[in-house]
Amino acid sequence: MTKRIITGIIGAALLLLLVIKGGIFFAAAVGIIMAVGVWEYSRLAGAYGREVNFLFLLSLSLLYLFARTLSLYTSWFPGEGLIGITLLLCLLFSFLLVLPEYNRRIKREELLTFCTVHLFGVVYPGILLTYAVMIRAFSPPLGTEVLLLVLASVWLNDTGAYFTGLWLGRKKLAPNISPGKTVEGAVGGILAGTAGSLLFGALIGLPFLWLLFVTPVLCVLGQLGDLFESLLKRGAGVKDSGNLLPGHGGILDRFDSLLFVLPLAYYLLRFL
Repeated sequence: MTKRIITGIIGAALLLLLVIKGGIFFAAAVGIIMAVGVWEYSRLAGAYGREVNFLFLLSLSLLYLFARTLSLYTSWFPGEGLIGITLLLCLLFSFLLVLPEYNRRIKREELLTFCTVHLFGVVYPGILLTYAVMIRAFSPPLGTEVLLLVLASVWLNDTGAYFTGLWLGRKKLAPNISPGKTVEGAVGGILAGTAGSLLFGALIGLPFLWLLFVTPVLCVLGQLGDLFESLLKRGAGVKDSGNLLPGHGGILDRFDSLLFVLPLAYYLLRFL
């Protein structure tokens, strides 16, 4: 618990500083988080018996982040179609990866699985995490405020779920996926995340009706993102995706909720 609290405080303070700083510094920090997340994903895939090319996944993920950052902070780089181009490159390079080893290692019936594992590795956590940079760059200071709201909702949700489950948890939420999670913890997390985010959003001046709709949705999505990563780990037979963060596990363990929340938060932000 002590390691968990200390790591959480240091990590939250550092991330808040980077969000406030914004620009290239924040994009670079997201790139570092993305690189570690892709590494952890490649290890999870290996635990499933699905070997992936880490450098390939990392290159395409960072390429997408770099292109998206250029489109946000320059006027000469076209941002439209980046997802399509990245996925097209992923398909192309997946095919090129298959060719040298096709007859020796990869069976014909495994070809589709091989390509799908690499495609998914670019989207999760690559493309999904890039939405943090997109939110931060949106109509300053509105983008900064919404990104801080997203972080607050996820942290409050996680903290509320953890302690409510610890004190009151009785009924298992998804025992086949994550035995430690309880229904009481999930409800406590959603209530804590929603109430805290409503208060925080109101204090920084975001519209209350928008907050009333958005905050519970973000909390529910955050818990689904947590469950999804737990499902990946369960299938891989591992407790944590990594051990970089003492008391928390790996980068995917800490950012799993955000990966589901960030894309929706970006598109809900456009309504403002």
